Amino acid sequence: MNVAIFVRVSTLDQKNNTDSVETHIERGKLYAKSKEWNVVKIYNLAGVSGKSTINHQQTKQMFDDIRSGKVEGIIISSLSRLARNTSELLEYSKFFEDHNASLISINESLDTSTSGGKFFYTLLSALSTYEREITYERQMASLNYRRKQGKFTGGMVSYGYKIVDAEVVINEEEAPVRRLIYDLFLEHQRMSTVANELNKRGYVTRKNRPWSDTTIRRLLKNTDAKGVRKCNYQGQRSKDNPSGLKAQTEWQHLPCPALISEKKWDEVNAIIRDQEKGSKQRQPLNKRVHLFTGYIKCDKGHKMVIQSKSKRYTCKHCKFGIDKDDLEDVFLSRIKQFLISDEELSEYNTSNSHEIQMKRDEIEFAEIELTKLEQKLESLIDLNTQGQIPTKGFKKHYEPIYVRKESLEVTIKDLKKELELLEEAKISFDIIANKSIDFYNNWEHLDRGEKRYIVESITNEIIFDNKTIKFKLKQIAPLSSLELNPNGQQRSIILSPGVKRPK
Repeated sequence: MNVAIFVRVSTLDQKNNTDSVETHIERGKLYAKSKEWNVVKIYNLAGVSGKSTINHQQTKQMFDDIRSGKVEGIIISSLSRLARNTSELLEYSKFFEDHNASLISINESLDTSTSGGKFFYTLLSALSTYEREITYERQMASLNYRRKQGKFTGGMVSYGYKIVDAEVVINEEEAPVRRLIYDLFLEHQRMSTVANELNKRGYVTRKNRPWSDTTIRRLLKNTDAKGVRKCNYQGQRSKDNPSGLKAQTEWQHLPCPALISEKKWDEVNAIIRDQEKGSKQRQPLNKRVHLFTGYIKCDKGHKMVIQSKSKRYTCKHCKFGIDKDDLEDVFLSRIKQFLISDEELSEYNTSNSHEIQMKRDEIEFAEIELTKLEQKLESLIDLNTQGQIPTKGFKKHYEPIYVRKESLEVTIKDLKKELELLEEAKISFDIIANKSIDFYNNWEHLDRGEKRYIVESITNEIIFDNKTIKFKLKQIAPLSSLELNPNGQQRSIILSPGVKRPK
């Protein structure tokens, strides 16, 4: 009888040297020799999963050879090498039966050309499936128990986190940059701008690649930053479920250390949702024509806008509005109240302290990265000196790291200047308040862009119910952005590269 040998060995078995293709081939040849059969072909499925083998190219070739009569029987080491689910094993069995071919398993002493062999084959197939399902159930039970305990159950953690003893903890090296991403987005409200700013400062992703707006979007929307880690939401991809997402009823949300406040996360994601509803080509807020666009709403939550050739912010749903000049006058009056309120000044002082600590964290992170780059450069120079890196290819390795090093040095210098300004502002807080009042008294001398920047810096929301106006304000700006030059203009409107506009 002309037979062929069918070999399937897992990648893990090959890696651990516990099994090999050669071992199975030699075993099959010896068995065929003992039966005086001719081995005419070998089908090699090394590294293929046993979950499904029937659609593999080597399997299809085997079917063609059996149909044409070139092969009359297939030798395998065991049934598990052919397939590990009952449906496929039965399909194999039917195919061999329909084409009068034999399936010979050495381990199980099985030959499907006999009636006893057919029965035993079906029985073993069912037991193999049962064993696999029991193993799966045990694994899932273990995973569910670990999830309830808050333990890590596999996969990757996002930028800013790491795994220590099966626990998700904050990665102190990455955390300052992850926090900075949220601050930069609140300032610029554009993911590409945030990515460009990080790249300009010399920061790279965990995989040592430049930042992109896609990566920024994923990190901004990830709930782990506010202390809620989503898990058990990804399953197998299929034609019916190309994304691989499980039903939301199966998702689990576990606590983890928070990198930012829930309030800040909600604020960022509210902006993202608003942007996703509108056009992707929207202009940044500070490029819009009117000062309060995007901030003033009616008491029902509808945005109020200025129609063309109109001077009023109007709610098209509630049919009322307010003159834009009147709103600006009321806003300026409210700002002065805000500046002299002890409670609100105290709130700003707390915010300023937090800003200082964030700046210190960012400087520390940048200095650690700079040290790493300097060490890499020194190693490259040593390797070049020792002749391990040829001079011709040295520049290719050295230059990108040197450019990043220079960018980081500029970033650290700028960050330290910002920190110095913030610390000065904190020390002389009473002076800040007085300077702020002077600044807003010179409101009429500012251009529209400068006024718009102030609105963005201190305003969360403005609510108008056709009778009263309610301002929800954030904080006042530090002294560094409030000092005036002799003609009443801000000194800090034009910033050095890499310097973040103060809040």
